[in-house]
Amino acid sequence: MKKIVPDPPRPLITTPYFTIHSDISPTDAMAHACELLRVAVDTLDEHCRAHAGEPGLNLLTNAAHATDSARVLVEHAKRRMKDGQAEEVL
Repeated sequence: MKKIVPDPPRPLITTPYFTIHSDISPTDAMAHACELLRVAVDTLDEHCRAHAGEPGLNLLTNAAHATDSARVLVEHAKRRMKDGQAEEVL
């Protein structure tokens, strides 16, 4: 028997996995972002090494490179902020 009425849509997730405190300092935010990026780089790198030679791995390798580049940029910005050399860009 054919179903006449489709299933209702699933409810959207309204509770975030994490929240950002509005009073976090830019330096602390950058430190946390850097750590999250480091973990993502390590995870992607470990997966790419474990599945070397499998098809489609180039996309993950590119993601690992982009993530690592973002981590380096965040670390650079964090150092500049710490040294008081941060420049405001408008």
